[in-house]
Amino acid sequence: MLTATDLSLRRGSKTILRNLNLRIQPGQIVALLGRNGAGKSSLLKTMSGEFHGKLQNSGAQLGGDIAINDTPLVRLTPQQLARMRAVLPQSVQFSFPFTAMEIALLGRYPHSGGRTLNDRLIAMEALALAGAVALAERDVTTLSGGELARVQFARVLAQLRPQHVNGGSLPGARYLLLDEPTAALDLAHQHHLLGTLRRLTKEWNIGVLAIMHDPNLAARYADQLAWLADGTLLVQDTPTLSMTPHVVRTCLGIDVEVILQAGKPPFAMPCMA
Repeated sequence: MLTATDLSLRRGSKTILRNLNLRIQPGQIVALLGRNGAGKSSLLKTMSGEFHGKLQNSGAQLGGDIAINDTPLVRLTPQQLARMRAVLPQSVQFSFPFTAMEIALLGRYPHSGGRTLNDRLIAMEALALAGAVALAERDVTTLSGGELARVQFARVLAQLRPQHVNGGSLPGARYLLLDEPTAALDLAHQHHLLGTLRRLTKEWNIGVLAIMHDPNLAARYADQLAWLADGTLLVQDTPTLSMTPHVVRTCLGIDVEVILQAGKPPFAMPCMA
C-alpha cells in the first residue's frame, strides 16, 4: 500500500497540505478531486517522492510520513523507487526528435536500461495498451497534445509492467500517479485510458492515484474518491458514499443534485440557477 500519514506541506507562511491521511491500495483506483489550488498536484508530487530531494533548496517544510509497501520513501534509492512507482505529469514538452518508441522505452530504464529485445517488446505492448502503436516511429515533436499524452501513458505502463502477468500469484504491488491524465484526450480516448487502467489495476496488482476534474467520470471508473479542499482531505471513500451535495459543493464550489440508481455509479447534476 502507498500511504501518507499526518502529511503536511508548507511553503513560507502558506500551508499547502494539512495533516492529511491517504491510502492507495493495490488493485484499486483512487481519484483525487478538488478545485484549482486545493493542493492536488502538490499532494501527488509529495506522494511520488518528488519533493524529498528538493526541500532544502525550496524553502518548503514537509511533515508526516509517506511509505510504499511499508517502507518509508526516504529509505529508497531513486532506482528502487522507480521500479515501484511511476508518475505521469500533467504535461511534458520535448525539444528533441525522439520517436514514440524511444519515449516508451524510457520506462524500462530503471529495470534493464531499455536496451534489450524484451524491453522493446514491453514498450510495444505498452504503446498498444495506450492506443498509440501506430505512433511508434513518429517524431514526438510532431504529435498533437492528445497523441503525446497517449505516448506518455505508454511510458509509465512500460515502467510498471511486471515480468509475469499471467498465472500464479499476483506480481509485487506497484503504484501509478497521474496528474489529469484525461485533460488532453478526446472522449473516446478518455474512456479507453480509464478502462485500461481499471483492468490493469487488477491484472498487474497496481494502485492508482489520479487527479481528475470530472466527478462523474471519476465515479464511473474509480474505486474510491478522495475529496480535497484547501489542503485538507475531506473524505476518501467509494463514489456512492462520498459523492454528496455537501462534499461536491465544499470541494468543487458548485451546487449539485446527486442522482443514485441501483447498479450504476452516482451522477452529479449541477443545479439550475
